[in-house]
Amino acid sequence: MKTLQPYNSIAIVLLIAYLCIGFIPNWEAVDKIAPQWLGMNILNVITITFIFYQRSFYIKSIHQKFRSTITLLYGGFILWAGFSYFYALNPTEVIVNISRQFGVFIMYLSMGILIYPLKNKPQYFSWIITAILTIEIYAVITEAMQMLAVNGRISAGALKGVTANRNITAFSLAIKIPFVYYLIYHVKKGVFKLFLSTLLFGVFSGLLMIQSRASFLATGFGVFSFFILNAILYVTSEKKNKNKIFANIALVLIPLIFSIFVNQFALKDKGGDAISRAASIGAVTTDDSITARIRYYTDVWTHLSSNPIFGVGLGNWKLKSIEYDRLDLNGYVVPYHAHSDFIQLGAELGLIGALLYLGVFFTCIVFSFKLFRSVKENLSQKIFVFMLLIALGIYSVDASLNFPIARPQVLVDWALIVALISFYYYDKREIKPVKKIYSNGIILIFIFCLVPSLYVSNSVYKSLKGQMFLLQDFNSNSYNLPLNQVDNVVPDIPNITVTTIPINSVKARYYLNAKKYDKALALVEKGTSANPYLFYSELLKSQIYQAKGDLDSAKFFARKAFFGLPNNALHASNYINLINQTRDADALEEAFEMFTAKNDFNNWKNYLIVANAILPPSDSLLISRAKHAITIFPGNAEIQGLARLIELGQQKINQASSFSNAGLQFFNAGDYKNAAIQFSKALENNPYEYSHFENAATSNYLIGNFDEALVQIDQVINTMNPNNGKCEYIKAIIFIRMGDAVGACPYIEIAVQKGYAQAEASFNQYCK
Repeated sequence: MKTLQPYNSIAIVLLIAYLCIGFIPNWEAVDKIAPQWLGMNILNVITITFIFYQRSFYIKSIHQKFRSTITLLYGGFILWAGFSYFYALNPTEVIVNISRQFGVFIMYLSMGILIYPLKNKPQYFSWIITAILTIEIYAVITEAMQMLAVNGRISAGALKGVTANRNITAFSLAIKIPFVYYLIYHVKKGVFKLFLSTLLFGVFSGLLMIQSRASFLATGFGVFSFFILNAILYVTSEKKNKNKIFANIALVLIPLIFSIFVNQFALKDKGGDAISRAASIGAVTTDDSITARIRYYTDVWTHLSSNPIFGVGLGNWKLKSIEYDRLDLNGYVVPYHAHSDFIQLGAELGLIGALLYLGVFFTCIVFSFKLFRSVKENLSQKIFVFMLLIALGIYSVDASLNFPIARPQVLVDWALIVALISFYYYDKREIKPVKKIYSNGIILIFIFCLVPSLYVSNSVYKSLKGQMFLLQDFNSNSYNLPLNQVDNVVPDIPNITVTTIPINSVKARYYLNAKKYDKALALVEKGTSANPYLFYSELLKSQIYQAKGDLDSAKFFARKAFFGLPNNALHASNYINLINQTRDADALEEAFEMFTAKNDFNNWKNYLIVANAILPPSDSLLISRAKHAITIFPGNAEIQGLARLIELGQQKINQASSFSNAGLQFFNAGDYKNAAIQFSKALENNPYEYSHFENAATSNYLIGNFDEALVQIDQVINTMNPNNGKCEYIKAIIFIRMGDAVGACPYIEIAVQKGYAQAEASFNQYCK
């Protein structure tokens, strides 16, 4: 075995380091992607510096990259994305996201240059990726087995592997499978083939347990493409090689079938039923995730139809989407991604940006097909190129349904795939060299540009560490962070949290709590422009002005917050509280439809309370709405009570209570005649309180007014049955007093069934 030259060894180490970015932990940040972006940019600086000092060795590869159509398209995409800074809703978000995409661009270039000394060793890349895949699937399987041992079942949504997200984990597994396919063809020893086949069983099983539908589609595409390749090879191969093709197919097909068998029969009753999950892909379904995706796609299309050229700026769709989705948001969790990279980039960068990005994929596909047709003498490389194409297809499927462009872990794989396709394509062609001064200058410019990119990545990482404290306090409505630390807990980049709440507005909470109102208002003003669609800043302004005693200003901003996000519980409760304080009936009527549009219980209840307090007694429209509320929330005691209060008025309810109390005094004294009179007056004033009817019926049968007693108790049974058995028992006793024990028994039995304590003795006496 030949010893690797130093630069070869360093190249392999750097490639491995790139491919291991996904293993970087969160390092106390809210989201682990922050340290991963930072790690990628640090590695970019090291790699580009290494390439610059070894540029004479890598000169051919450098020329290839700088002349590549893929590089030109990708570079054009980066420039167009950077230009969006000048028209973006939040320019700071462009800075954050362009630093990331520029980092991916440099990573693609770096990998494409580093592979030069390894161009004839595709097995190197495949074994490295396979080793990483082994670690990833080991983490998933171990997690699943621990879950099974503790809980007795596997919760698919909880299987997160090394990524902390099941969809990312599933995709990270799926995109690496083609490299295992290649090794199955490449390796000769049976023990290695057995290991690879066993690994595929583990990966397929892991994917089935994770139950990510996008990864099902991506993996299905990969498996189908694998069989297409084998069909091509079978047709074009000599007879002696056909058995090998069948053997290689078996090494993939057997673990696939076996994994489905295990999932369906051994794990189906333990939460591992992936068949039903997969079937829901194409079915008409009410699945919230599918419904949401369709809504997101519709929102983007609506936006693109009015703004097809520029979009809203890189990384800004998560802000603009709130405007389209505002009637469906019930908190501050916003549609962060459109769940399609291609669609989202259209919304952020217009058709030009989306086409430039799609151009990279299209060019890679064209290059791959040309390579596959041109590489005739080298079967191993031919197969490897096809596997790269499969991997790219897998990425494209997921990118159409998810957002891998936001995840460093899978972008590393994508960058390597694209770099390899570009390299092999141009390695077969004569390339006009780039002038030395230009190539050196370009590399130096890249190094120079990496400095601010590294700064931004580090700033984002520091911010997400600080946000850990800010968001903990925000979610618990507490103020544990000392005031003297608030201003410096996070840097200025980014200016919104991971949930898109303006950071300055989150800081303002602490100053409001400390009654430093001017400082709080100043921070809120700075935060408003960072996300003008979330309206959290307006809510905070309203709270600040309430604390200052300026109710008119408080109501003004509360109204903006409420109509901005009407389904947000905080916005709704704050606004209706201020309407109540200011006795603004016009504002209440204006807000009615928004308050009740989603038939939220708390909103309906608060509306009825406030409306009853500020509207004239016996308002016919309010009474009608209160009765409608009862139909929406049947059997709800609070809504029924409010409806009665609104219809009858507090005075009648109070009078009914007075008559009832007087009736109880007469009843306890044995004066059932006057008790009946008082109870009858009570039910006339409040015909919704069943106890008035029960008491009146009881009093009437005791004085022999059986017919009237029956009418009164039937009113309870037929229209307002409290389901405690008492009313049925009273009716039974009336029948018994009338001498009809046979007619009484069915009602006694009902009372017994409902658990009325006195009914059991009567049943034993009259019904056995």
